Amino acid sequence: MDVSPSTLWLQTCLALACFVAGMMLHLKWHPLRQHFSDAWDVMMGMPWLTVLSAALMLMAEMAGESWLRPTFTFNELLDWREVVQPLALDALLEQARMLHGLLPVWPLALLLPLVLVLLSWRVIRFPYRYGPRRQQPVERWLLIAGMMLSWGWVLLEIAHLTRPVVEWLEALRLALRAIFGAVTMALSQVMLVRLVIAWEEPEHPDDQKDIGLAAEHTFARWRSLVGLAALDLLWLLLLQAQTAPGGLSQALLLEAMLLFLAMPMAVARAPGSVLEHGAYAMQILWRALLPLVGITLTSVAVLMLTRYASALIMAISEPRSWQTLLLLPAHALVLATVRNWVFLACVLTLLRHGFKPSSSASNA
Repeated sequence: MDVSPSTLWLQTCLALACFVAGMMLHLKWHPLRQHFSDAWDVMMGMPWLTVLSAALMLMAEMAGESWLRPTFTFNELLDWREVVQPLALDALLEQARMLHGLLPVWPLALLLPLVLVLLSWRVIRFPYRYGPRRQQPVERWLLIAGMMLSWGWVLLEIAHLTRPVVEWLEALRLALRAIFGAVTMALSQVMLVRLVIAWEEPEHPDDQKDIGLAAEHTFARWRSLVGLAALDLLWLLLLQAQTAPGGLSQALLLEAMLLFLAMPMAVARAPGSVLEHGAYAMQILWRALLPLVGITLTSVAVLMLTRYASALIMAISEPRSWQTLLLLPAHALVLATVRNWVFLACVLTLLRHGFKPSSSASNA
C-alpha cells in the first residue's frame, strides 16, 4: 500500500481529532464520568507524577526495556484489522500491570537503598509508630540486612558498568535487581494509592503534608510490603518470561494479575497479614466488579487508540532519526498523562465501590 508521508500525517491528525471528539461524547454520557473527572483533577494536582512517569519511561527505554517504541511494523499499523486484537490484549495487560505497578521500576530501584536507610532509622527510632506492635529484634536485623544488601547491589550495578564481572556475580546482580525491583514496585504503588486516599479523604489540605502522610502510612505497612513485593516479584519474572505476544502463557498471566488486581489497594488501606490482604482484595474486587468493568472497558479503548496513534507517528518519522529523538519525550509525556489518568480513575473506582462506608474511616 503506497501512501505518501504527508497523507499519513493528515490521516493521523484526522484520526486523533475523531478520537478526541468521540471520547468527549463518550465521557459526557459515561455512567462513571465523575470518576474520570476526579481522576483528571487529581492528576492536575500532582503534575510531578506525570513528569516523573515520563522521565522514568524514557530512562527505562534507554536501558533496553520496551515502554515507548512500537512493537508493530509500519505495514502492520496500516491494517487496523490486523492489529486491533493484539492492541486490545496489550492494552488490557498494561491496564492490569498499572494497577500492580504504575511506575517503571528500573532505574527507580536505584533510589531504594536511600529509602531503606530512612525506613530503618524511623522504625528503630519510633518502634511503636510503624506497626501494631513493637518490632522483634530479628525483624530489625532483617531490615538492616536488607538495607545493607541493597547498597551492595548498587555497588554491583556500578561495577557492571565499569568492568566485566565474573559469572556468579552477574547472576547475583540480576537476581538482586529483580528482588529490589519488586520491593520498589510494591513501595511506590502503595504510596501512590495512599496519595489518592489523601485526596479522597483529606486529613490536611496541603500537598506537602499529603506526601509526608502517604510516606508515613507506607512505612507503617513495611511488614505487609514484604508479602506484596513477593507477589510483584512473580509478576516481574512472568512478564520477563513472555517471549512472544499472545498465547496461553499471556492469557494465564493476565488472568492472575486481574484476580489479584486489588492487592495493592488492600495493603494501602489496612494493615494485616498476607492472607488477610488476599481475602480483603477479593472482597474489594467483588464489590467493585461492575463499576470496574465499565471503567476498564473505557480505559482499554483509550490506551489502545493512544498507543496506536503514538506508534503510527513514530513509524512515520522512523527513517529520520532526529525527528524520532525529538518526538520521544513528547510521546513519553502523552503516554504518561493517559496512563496516570486511567490509573487514577481505576483507583478511585476501587476506593468508592470496593470499601464499606462504615469501615473507610477506621481503616485509613
